[in-house]
Amino acid sequence: MRKTNVTSHINTWLKSIPIQDPVDRQMAALLQVILLGFMTIFLLAGLVNLLLPGRTVPSQTIIIQIFIALLTIGFPLFILRRGAFRISVFVIIALLLIIESYAILAADLRSVAETLTFFTFAILLAGLLMGQRTLVFTFAVSTGAILLSILREQDAALRLDRITIAGNFILLNGLMSLVLGRFGITLRMALQAALERETELKNEIRVRRQTEATLQQFTKRLEILHEIDRSLLSAQSVHDIAKGALTRVRQLIPCPRASVTLFDLEKNEASFLAADFDGMETIPHTPIPLEEYGLNVLEELQQNRPWFTDDMLKDPQATELDKKLVNQYGIHAWLSLPLLYRGRLIGALNLGRGVGQRFTHRDAEIAHDIANQLAVALQQTRLYNALQEELTEHEKLISQLETSNAELERFTYTVSHDLRNPLVTIKGFLGMLEKDLRENRPDRIQDDFRRIAGAADKMDVLLSELLELSRIGRIVNPPEEVDLTALTQEALETLDARLRSSRVTMNISPELPCVYGDRIRLREVLENLIDNAAKYMGSQPNPIIEIGMRSQGESPIFFVKDNGMGIEASYHDRIFSLFEKLNPTLEGSGIGLALVKRIVEMHGGQIWVESEGLDKGSTFCFTIPLAGVRG
Repeated sequence: MRKTNVTSHINTWLKSIPIQDPVDRQMAALLQVILLGFMTIFLLAGLVNLLLPGRTVPSQTIIIQIFIALLTIGFPLFILRRGAFRISVFVIIALLLIIESYAILAADLRSVAETLTFFTFAILLAGLLMGQRTLVFTFAVSTGAILLSILREQDAALRLDRITIAGNFILLNGLMSLVLGRFGITLRMALQAALERETELKNEIRVRRQTEATLQQFTKRLEILHEIDRSLLSAQSVHDIAKGALTRVRQLIPCPRASVTLFDLEKNEASFLAADFDGMETIPHTPIPLEEYGLNVLEELQQNRPWFTDDMLKDPQATELDKKLVNQYGIHAWLSLPLLYRGRLIGALNLGRGVGQRFTHRDAEIAHDIANQLAVALQQTRLYNALQEELTEHEKLISQLETSNAELERFTYTVSHDLRNPLVTIKGFLGMLEKDLRENRPDRIQDDFRRIAGAADKMDVLLSELLELSRIGRIVNPPEEVDLTALTQEALETLDARLRSSRVTMNISPELPCVYGDRIRLREVLENLIDNAAKYMGSQPNPIIEIGMRSQGESPIFFVKDNGMGIEASYHDRIFSLFEKLNPTLEGSGIGLALVKRIVEMHGGQIWVESEGLDKGSTFCFTIPLAGVRG
């Protein structure tokens, strides 16, 4: 591991040449390797010379030579490391030309012929690294130095030898210069093309990776949107829909706080429908005024634009609710998206983050898709629920209408029979009265008057009860708390004559509670049930009526129980219908129990009868809201 780190540091150092041009940077890296190679060679050669036995050159001289060589090569390397690539190459070429020219002019050309490679190396550097002009200049200087050396030679034989050496050098290096001139251009162009291709490949790889990352994110986004669609379809309420959407939106857009707010622009109210938070937190109590939610936020949302803030405390229009969320929960950054349905703002999707965690337009774009889904789902669920309620109400109205129609049929029957009978009686006895008057029969005249009056009284009672039944639900006395024990005593006082004549024993529970309702109507319920029980005692020798209460769950059930004739199971529902009478021979119109049923239902209660059959007695049960319950 340590070796790897060292190698990595060396590679980093070698590549850290501050040159902008990519071709020059590659050339500089090549030249750097060459210079470091020469320095290594000179250093190793000097060390070998120092270690050789029997050397003739003093150690001090060798050390000075090594130092001069390293300094000569190190200076252009130093310049190169500072980013001066061309200056560094010029320095190297100049040093090579100066050193070799001095050697040629100071000594015999034959004795330094093997060092002419310095000129060749300078030409190579000029052709490969610098360009055409530097190449021509280098070749000209090296050729000039050699020719000057020939001209300085006086000996004809030696001059001929120098001309041969010079000719070979000029021919070889001239040819090489021609090749290098073109090769250098081609090399730089090829290197430029390779670098451009490498850059293109890197860009292509980067773009491909970005595309893959974007595709993965988009795929995840589609998956979560699909999950939201499925959850919206399976949700039963708007709260479940909002809760499911918030849970999944936080998977796409990480944030510690998310909520859905519904707006009622007519009432100027905002209500929090659902929330999904980190930790056991609760949403603020709602509804709240729109001003507390933020009118500046609403203005943006109504334009179908997202609303951003990076720090709520820096917003001059921050509300007290905003400041509370910052101070208590550290939510500084907010993103709100409009919930629009057919162009109408119905709510907002709110996302919150901590300080320094700003939302981006990309976040807004993702959240906007979810907000659109959520708005449609919420509104459609609202409409569906409203439709279901309307259908339930319609079914209820249809049921009431059917009941009313049945009562109307019974009413028509009563009008055509029960009301006609007294009229027939009156008309018949009027004829009898006329006859008895002509015949002057005082004894019969008095009986005729009595019969006519009885028929008229019967018709009056029937009409009065029908009128009373029609008033239930239309003429309502103010509801109040009613002591049921006291109300029962009032009903007993009204029915005292009936109960005494029938020798009925009354058992009243002493723990009857207070109820809430129409006092007059509730007394009518008790009077009708007690009177009905006394009337249908039959042949019971010891008639008893019991009034009390029993518990069933949280709701108490009141009852009026007798030990009279009893009621067959087939009549348990019919007896509450209009004009139904178990015994037609007994007095009464058959309206009483229908009247009782309407009063109890008007108070939100129910009434039914329990009886095991004939001669087993009956128990009429009903429910009425207790005092303190305004259900």
